[in-house]
Amino acid sequence: MPTEIVKKGKGVKLQSSSNAKLSKVKVGLGWEVRKGGQLDLDASVFMLGEDGKLPSDEYFVFYNNLTSPDGMVKHKGDNRTGDGEGDDEEILINLSFISPVVKELRFVVSIYDAQARRHNFGHLEDAYIRMVNLENSQEILHYDLDAEFSDDTEVEFARLVREDDGWKFLPTEKGTKIGLQGYVDKFIPEL
Repeated sequence: MPTEIVKKGKGVKLQSSSNAKLSKVKVGLGWEVRKGGQLDLDASVFMLGEDGKLPSDEYFVFYNNLTSPDGMVKHKGDNRTGDGEGDDEEILINLSFISPVVKELRFVVSIYDAQARRHNFGHLEDAYIRMVNLENSQEILHYDLDAEFSDDTEVEFARLVREDDGWKFLPTEKGTKIGLQGYVDKFIPEL
C-alpha cells in the first residue's frame, strides 16, 4: 500500500478490508533544528476513555511514563536533540489489544520547556510525524508539521478513534501555547 499524505480534516481508516492485518504500528517523530539552534521535541499519547478523559494517569504515555497500563502503547524514549537519521522519537502501538476502556488515542508534539527557553516551531527546518505498519515496515501515513505553527509550542497533530470495525486516523492540526501540562489538565477527569 502506498504512503498516504494526510490532509487536515481527512480521515484514513486503518483497519478496513484492505488493511485487515494492520495491528502493530509505529508512530515516528522527526525534526531538524535551524542552524545553530537546539530544541527538544517530545511525542506524547493521551489514551482517552468514552468521556474524553484519561481513565487513570498511567494512560498518558510520554517521556516519563513509557508504557501504558495494558502494555500496548510503548514510548521508546526521549531524544533531546533531534540529531541522527530517521525518526528521533518512536511510539509502538498494538491496536488489536488496547484496553477496551480506551476509545481514542490523542497524539501531541510539544517543545520541552518552551516558555522558559522562548522556543517555538518556527525554530524548526523540518518536522514530521508518520505511521508505519510494523508487520511489513511500510509507511502508511506521513504528515508534515510545517511552518504554519511557527509561533506555537505544541501541536495536537492526530487522533486515532476506535470505531466498531477498527481504528480511524484523523489529523487534527491544532497549534497551541498551553504547554504539555495544559493538555494534561485538559484530559484529567474532574474530581
